[in-house]
Amino acid sequence: MTTENLAALKDDMIAFVEGHGMRYFPALIPDDTPRVWWNDDPPEQQAGSSDSWKDFVEMAKAAGAPMVCIAEDRLERVALELLSGELEEAASPEAFAAEMEKLDSLYPQVGKVGHLELAFAHHGMLFVHETATEWYHEYREVLDTLEELTGLSADVFDDEDEEPR
Repeated sequence: MTTENLAALKDDMIAFVEGHGMRYFPALIPDDTPRVWWNDDPPEQQAGSSDSWKDFVEMAKAAGAPMVCIAEDRLERVALELLSGELEEAASPEAFAAEMEKLDSLYPQVGKVGHLELAFAHHGMLFVHETATEWYHEYREVLDTLEELTGLSADVFDDEDEEPR
């Protein structure tokens, strides 16, 4: 996605879902839920921004899903501050200089929606479509690096409504 904030796209998704006679369910979708991921064409084959999420909603309707779950990840300042602290505690500042630079570059994105997941259940399986910004991918890379090096679970920083564990 070329946009830096997916909040307007989320509103469009809700309207599209409801326009198809289904309900929208705001959700926090656990990572350990069995999933089948929607597979978009490779980015180099897409012209402009992808509207494959519309095809996904139409697939949900065709499957008889009464609702589509929509989960969002909004970047919170406290998550960036916690991540910075964990990186500083993990090793010398020089060891994580690149990650610290990435974190510093993310502060302008605080409060923005960087990741959306649409999902519907069918025959015991969760079917999922994912949309994310470039900055959100960078954020996840820093989380993954920290998890690899420290063993800290990345989900510590994912739940905006919960206190860090």
